[in-house]
Amino acid sequence: MRKMQCETCQMRGQGVICELPAEALADFQRAGVMAVYKPRQVVFSEGTPAMGLYIVCQGAVKLYHSDRFGREHILEVAGPGAVLGELSLDDNQTISVSAETLVDAQLCFLPRERLVTFLQKHPATGVRVVAALSNELASARRKVRDLALKGAESRLAGLLVQLARANGDPTSGQRLQLRYTRREVAEMIGVSTETAIRLLGKLKQRRAISIDHREVTITDMEKLTKLAHYDDMEA
Repeated sequence: MRKMQCETCQMRGQGVICELPAEALADFQRAGVMAVYKPRQVVFSEGTPAMGLYIVCQGAVKLYHSDRFGREHILEVAGPGAVLGELSLDDNQTISVSAETLVDAQLCFLPRERLVTFLQKHPATGVRVVAALSNELASARRKVRDLALKGAESRLAGLLVQLARANGDPTSGQRLQLRYTRREVAEMIGVSTETAIRLLGKLKQRRAISIDHREVTITDMEKLTKLAHYDDMEA
């Protein structure tokens, strides 16, 4: 994977540092540390010190929690523009989740001290950071609500719609190359692997999707969206 530069980043119009003037962008690049990750590479681990924030430039990163039996529970799949990590006020706070890349990915790490200095010099960007973190909090709350109030089929349909939107304009006929195992899909909607496989088959029977190995084709986006009750999920 070739490392992407901020000046040519496709997320410039959407991310935290979008449309920064040249001077601010140069300061940001000096403050951050760009790194390229291979698939299944750990970005940070639960219980380690919270030393700064990460911005996803390219790729997809799963956030997960491990229980006392060593089982992983996926909380979120973050794409380009997402802000990851936790910003502590002291050196005693630790990160509450782990992060692992699902595909080739590029992330920018902003150490706490450098980030504070950058935001003091460019306070307008601080508003964007707060907004990004607020969006992450809102997303987590929506997922908790969905787990409590929505059925498993609705949650799976909502996940597929979310992935379609992340890949571009969601339309019928869009092909989604699922980069996740059936177990990971199950964890994302809070069911067993067997239940996830059965639900995918049910969506196929409803002719909302078709399946060819790990590739899903959305054959009826309107139907899939209704099954997901996706309007209720939007912030």
